[in-house]
This record gives sequence, structure tokens and C-alpha cells, in this order.
Amino acid sequence: MKPVDLKALTKLIEPAVDGQGYELVDLEWTRGLSGWVLRVTIDRLPGQGHVSHQDCVAVSREVSALLDVHDVLPGAYSLEVSSPGVDRPLKKGRDFARFIGKKAKVRLRPDAEQSFALQGPRQPDSVPRRNFSGTIEAVEGDRVRMAVEGAGCFELVIEEIEKANAVFEFV
Repeated sequence: MKPVDLKALTKLIEPAVDGQGYELVDLEWTRGLSGWVLRVTIDRLPGQGHVSHQDCVAVSREVSALLDVHDVLPGAYSLEVSSPGVDRPLKKGRDFARFIGKKAKVRLRPDAEQSFALQGPRQPDSVPRRNFSGTIEAVEGDRVRMAVEGAGCFELVIEEIEKANAVFEFV
């Protein structure tokens, strides 16, 4: 099976999702128990509530038709469209900006340059930090500023983030 170019697939699918008034959060091409699966995660625009089952059905129909016409995926596959859930992935600057003032968990790639502490304790001889859990304070260009309780404030480069999720807070 030839590899799937997720960037090209995103360029194909994102305008269709945006055109229906949703935001494309994530695309994942993975091997499931019964074959290949394309997982499309969507969200409503800020202030428009949560994604419903009907929203997923509408986007699924549109994306399925688009994929059939362009025939970009090899062989048989299943299409899954879902909401991001309470632990919403944060991928782009606009995702982080949407959650300024909210808690998040971030893991940097192993090859990431050491993010630097803007304030707080700094131990130059310590092992580089990869995991951060704290409050998103700001987004400036390709960087996210996070306040990590007990550790200070850190500036993280978005391209160096391996995984990031919003953290749901029970009130």
C-alpha cells in the first residue's frame, strides 16, 4: 500500500469542511482492526456550541463524495468523522489561541530544541524538558507561551510539538 500524503489530503478536505461552517481539527490515516481508516476530526467555530451527530453525518457525506471523485486513497478504507471531545487536540496557532487562559498538556518531539523558560527556575545542566502541563497565556507567531505551575513560564515552538491537548476542567 502506497503512503498517504496527509498534507495534500488536508488541502483537499479542509475547504469542504470550512465551506460547511466547521473547522478541520485533525486527519489521521491508520490501520484499524478491519482495515484502513481515515479519521476526520471536526469542530464548530468558537461560540457555536458542540459538534452533533448530524454535523458528523453532513461532513461525512461531503468528504466521502470528495474522496470518491478525486480517488486519492489507495484501496478500501473506512471514513470516520467525529468531534474532538473534551481533550481536543491542539495543532495550529489558532487552536492554541482559541484556548488562551485554559489548561493544556504539551509534549515536545524528542528532537526539539530545548524550549526556554521565560521566568522561573532554570537548571542548565538538567535533562531537557519535553512535557508541559499548564495554562496557555499567549500565542505569538509560531510560539506558544505557557505558565507551568511551580516551574515558571515557557515559550514553545509550535512546529516542535509532538502532541498537545486541551485539558477539560470540571467546575
